[in-house]
Amino acid sequence: MIDLNNVLNNSAFLEVHAHWAPIADTTYNLHRKSPENIELFDLSPHEATREYMGEAFNAFLPVSTVAVGDVWELNLDSVIPFLSQFHPGATGKLRHGQKGAFACLRALSPDYADITFRIHAEFTLATRRKPGWKPGTHEHLIDEVRFIPSQFTGQLLIDLKTGVICDFSLALPPRNSNVDINDFGYADMVFVPRMELHTMPTEARDDIKWESTITPEEARKALELKFYKFAEINWVPIEEAVAESETTQRPIHVIIAWGPLDDESC
Repeated sequence: MIDLNNVLNNSAFLEVHAHWAPIADTTYNLHRKSPENIELFDLSPHEATREYMGEAFNAFLPVSTVAVGDVWELNLDSVIPFLSQFHPGATGKLRHGQKGAFACLRALSPDYADITFRIHAEFTLATRRKPGWKPGTHEHLIDEVRFIPSQFTGQLLIDLKTGVICDFSLALPPRNSNVDINDFGYADMVFVPRMELHTMPTEARDDIKWESTITPEEARKALELKFYKFAEINWVPIEEAVAESETTQRPIHVIIAWGPLDDESC
């Protein structure tokens, strides 16, 4: 067990770099339907470089003692300012889907702690008034242009002896169809090759001799379980499912999904 509450109190400013590549592929080419769309979705970081106080990274640390493999919930109000480096419209208030952010202590040694995390968030790129009023109010109906990443995953490596952050990264997984875009009522699935925040690492994880550790895949699964109950299902290849169905004489329930189940893009 370790208490990480005060480990970053003496950490210096840290420079974080942002990268946001253009949309590379789409289903309906919605982002090119008009000059207005191209302007909205031809995106780049709001701040290519930003300095953070070391204590800002307390947003990713647990409030109580933890052991390797433990998972804790993050305060979105403390995490969203990092995403605002991409765009000031960053928000954790998703209109649909699984909200939240969680972190896991993946590895620990006497000198270092390695934390991995997952964040669900989206970006409001523009708003406009719609005809009419909200029922029972004098407020206009509002429509939005939204950019909805599948998820953000990241890592934080801390030198426990000095209280220095050795490495930090936060990125959109580079899997095809990793973002939904919503343009005033219309939707499209798109591929963004790179959307990342990172520092310049000062320590290589491969050189550290960990005393206790779980694999990156085990940490990923632990975080996924915090978002999706169905992640507990032991999925098997269709061939195994057919064989088991024949053996047990139980039917197979088939669902066709347009996109992955375990993130926030379609």
